[in-house]
Amino acid sequence: MTGAVRNFNLKVLGWFWLTLLVCILSIAIPAFILQEINENEPLSGRDSRLLNNVAQRIDNILLSRPADPHGIPRQLEQLETRTSYQWLIVDKELNVVQSSMPLRRSLTEEFNSKRFWYFIQKEQQREINLEWTRLVGPVSLTARPDWKLVLWRPERPRPLDVFRAVPWWLMLGIFMVVTSLMSWLLVRSIARPLNRLGDAFTAVGQGQLNHRIEYSQSADKGGRRSGESPFTRLFAQFNDMTGKIAALIQNQKRQSADISHELRTPLTRLQMTLALVRRKCADPSLIPLLERAEKENELLNLHIQRLSDLTTMESRAISQGKADITVKALLDDLCEDAAFEAQQLGISWQHALADGTLSIYEEPFLTAIENVVRNAFKYANSSVSLACTVAGSQLTIVIEDDGPGVEPADLSKLTNAFYRTDSARNSDTGGLGLGLAIAAEAVRLNDGDMSFSLSHKGGLQVNMQFRLTQKP
Repeated sequence: MTGAVRNFNLKVLGWFWLTLLVCILSIAIPAFILQEINENEPLSGRDSRLLNNVAQRIDNILLSRPADPHGIPRQLEQLETRTSYQWLIVDKELNVVQSSMPLRRSLTEEFNSKRFWYFIQKEQQREINLEWTRLVGPVSLTARPDWKLVLWRPERPRPLDVFRAVPWWLMLGIFMVVTSLMSWLLVRSIARPLNRLGDAFTAVGQGQLNHRIEYSQSADKGGRRSGESPFTRLFAQFNDMTGKIAALIQNQKRQSADISHELRTPLTRLQMTLALVRRKCADPSLIPLLERAEKENELLNLHIQRLSDLTTMESRAISQGKADITVKALLDDLCEDAAFEAQQLGISWQHALADGTLSIYEEPFLTAIENVVRNAFKYANSSVSLACTVAGSQLTIVIEDDGPGVEPADLSKLTNAFYRTDSARNSDTGGLGLGLAIAAEAVRLNDGDMSFSLSHKGGLQVNMQFRLTQKP
């Protein structure tokens, strides 16, 4: 796990430097483009005035020596600009006629380039940079139309000079856009696997222990995953964990089923023995005790049967498979039986079914509804109701009674196996504490959700939600 954390830290650090590099490039590229655009713009301001002034002075010197048109006057060799700029004159073949200072060889070699040729041929004054030298011009000399004047000065470019061509608001905008985009990509790369992990935890929390996170993995000869990321390792550890939990629970269910099966045989023998003893018993005072023993034996058998149903429900449901059945086809017979039973108990029964189709394990689904309805009959004073409603693709089944209800603190414990409230323990109606546990397991198998609340009638309200495959 330490290696995964280190890899994650390196990823974040690398992303930071990548973001910084992208920001610099995103600003530098427009800066270079703006710099090229600026080179094509006409020269203006102080440099233009200086260039024209030097050209005028050179023209005056050349015009003062009309007798020697091919020579270079001495006054011209001594001409100074009194600024940081030096001057040079080139002819139409781009040969340097005169310069106020010797020129570097690398610079004169650049005078044969197309860039310098375009610079000299243009009539408008502008500036360019060649070989760490800033050139301003050109200006045609009146005294010698085939000569052109150019001002120059050494100017070693600094790394930050390129950014001066970019307005501050543009740099700020580019920085905000690039950092926002890179941050979004980083958060997305982290959030997506985290969301997958969160969905997986939610699924397992809802009882889907067979849920696994799919991920690509390729192993090298040493058995290690190539290109392994911390999230890939986390997914693998999650799958291993859920696999072990599922195996542990499955083993527990198998042991419970085995124990239930092994207990049935001696209990059946005990029941037969008690029945024979009661028939042959000549002492009337022992008959009530034998009947009590038979009743307790039957109760133990019922415990074992319910426990067996709870532990084997999933395997039986999977072997039968899911079926697409309408809500009315599922619940019509159950509601008719409930109405008949309610009439025998002197309880009012009401039901309202909805349209829609479910893809479910039929037997566990009906077991869940029946157990909840029987639990309501057991504690109801005068009425029990079942109502189905559809909202979007969600079917909600609400079963409520007007019984004594339960304490709010006990609502979350009702699906625990063998759990009974205090009122159930102290009354003749108290069951085994397995009915709602079996119902909850059946709802889970059908990817549903089951919750409890207090009914407005004063009793218990059970809410079950399932996803419809076909809307009404």
